[in-house]
Amino acid sequence: MHKQGHFWIHSVLAIMLGLILVWGSIRLPSVTQSLVDGVGSVLYWLEKPAHELRLLVQSANNWVLERKTLHARVLELEAENLALRTAIQRMGWPVPEKAQNLLSAKVILRYPDAWWKDLRIDKGTRHGVRVGAPALSEGFLIGRVTRATETSAWVELITSSTFLMAAVVDKTRDLGVINGDDQGNVWLLYIPQEKKFERGMRLSTALVGELLPPGIPVGQIWGEGTPRDGFLPYKVVSGAHLTQLYGLQVLLGEEVRP
Repeated sequence: MHKQGHFWIHSVLAIMLGLILVWGSIRLPSVTQSLVDGVGSVLYWLEKPAHELRLLVQSANNWVLERKTLHARVLELEAENLALRTAIQRMGWPVPEKAQNLLSAKVILRYPDAWWKDLRIDKGTRHGVRVGAPALSEGFLIGRVTRATETSAWVELITSSTFLMAAVVDKTRDLGVINGDDQGNVWLLYIPQEKKFERGMRLSTALVGELLPPGIPVGQIWGEGTPRDGFLPYKVVSGAHLTQLYGLQVLLGEEVRP
């Protein structure tokens, strides 16, 4: 009985307090608004740490999901690359004589968010590496040096959207420009729409400078893209395995012999 008495007393007091608040909100709206604002301000500062913690957890969760998505994408492209390379087995592509002066280097840095753009190697100017020198893997062009210090250098990959290099279709001797899309794909651009190339036609470098000799294999034509402005782009399959690069070779100038 004692507990029930307390219950009824609390209930009556709560009802009376509610009625007073309703009456006050009707008769004194400005005072009521001030009280509401004050309570809101107090609750804001009480809830702020929890809100910030929630945002931090969301950011961490999004970061993990993005990394998982990137990893899955890399694995997917790797499987596709292996399938394509199996389907179009190379048939004894010769390496140009100048390419015999190759410097082996290890890949020491490759950012996940720039996986298809560039990477850093452990050789630099001290070893004969120069800006503009081509980089090869398995005898195929995979990029060129864009920056170099004494002990390291950055190599821009052919899959980068900023990579532009003249290439020639070996069978027809037609010239085009190799360009990437930052997603692991390589395209042959500026081919007139009336030209028609077959799948499997080989591409190699054209003569564009002293550091890049002609005839270095690049890859093979895989298929047509979407025509634009009178030109028909062609998708190119690199002859090298670009998904995972642990090492590569830099073509040195003839006067440099480390």
